[in-house]
Amino acid sequence: MSTAQTRSIVVAAAVVTDPLGRVLCVRKRGTDRFMLPGGKFEPGESTDAPEVTAARELAEELGLLIDISSLRPWGQASAAAANEEGFEVVGHHLRYVGEFTPELAALTPQAEIEELRWVDPWLPTGKLAPMLVQYALPKLRAEATGATDSGSGAESAAQGTEHVSPGPGRIAPERVLESVTVFCGSGFGDRDLWRETAEELGTALGRERVELVYGGASIGLMGSVANATLDAGGEAVGVIPGVLVNKEISHTGLTRLETVGTMAERKSRMYELGDAFVALPGGAGTLEEFFEVWTQQHLGIHAKPVALLGAGGFWDPLVELLRGVVAAGFIRQELLDALIVVEGVEDVIPALIQWRAGRTKF
Repeated sequence: MSTAQTRSIVVAAAVVTDPLGRVLCVRKRGTDRFMLPGGKFEPGESTDAPEVTAARELAEELGLLIDISSLRPWGQASAAAANEEGFEVVGHHLRYVGEFTPELAALTPQAEIEELRWVDPWLPTGKLAPMLVQYALPKLRAEATGATDSGSGAESAAQGTEHVSPGPGRIAPERVLESVTVFCGSGFGDRDLWRETAEELGTALGRERVELVYGGASIGLMGSVANATLDAGGEAVGVIPGVLVNKEISHTGLTRLETVGTMAERKSRMYELGDAFVALPGGAGTLEEFFEVWTQQHLGIHAKPVALLGAGGFWDPLVELLRGVVAAGFIRQELLDALIVVEGVEDVIPALIQWRAGRTKF
């Protein structure tokens, strides 16, 4: 329900987790944000019994029939509405405490739901609703570390999760990773490993619903990472200057292709769209883009993570060169330490999410 005075929308939201601790999230048709399943109270339903509304919504949206006794109060919170500009959402949260059944593992979207996914509170990726990010995910992390009682209200949850101790092997995320700008070659290089790595990265980005931002070409490693992202159900945004549309053979199957006037405009736009930067193997253009965003990080122009991803030690000679530059006194060691260097795709997304900005050059 909503009112003109408060411009608020009151909903019941169900918190359902799987054995891995991931939380069930849904995306409604025509929207791009994932949120907890649930919805508005219908006539005759009361905010004093939000479990009735939550159970009804689970049945309508996902075909999941549950007993309301398996839903326990989990606190109330408010945040900006994900899909209604200028409104806030007030969420009555209900925690599912029943058994994780085969039916839960095999849920499929119904009614207005277009997609569902299970989101890891410790490695949040994709476009997520504000209330999910600000309330539910921190509270789930707090539960996992024993920092708060699962039945506590919004105030105690907020106080208990501001600086949650992650516990053994768990590192609290520094950001939700929505998009990654990838720099890479318009050729394939002389090893299949480079193409395989690009495809693995694209598959990981697509699977985790992290938007790919790249140079817009359909050839070489650029085409490989874009195609793999799209094949995995993700979104790929290309940025290409008009002069290269034919030379680099612009990709015609992207989620969005932006044509700009110059190479400088291309780089600026790619930097703007990404939450983080990853350099795959490539040539002079890849090196130029990498060094520019890494230098901007040093200068405090942005506070986004920068990573070198090169299977088989591709980037080892460059890293050795940079160590020499540090030894010569031109780069501080802590600035080099802030550079993420990984060989495996499985390591790059966690590293980007957990990266924390340090001191800048000046």
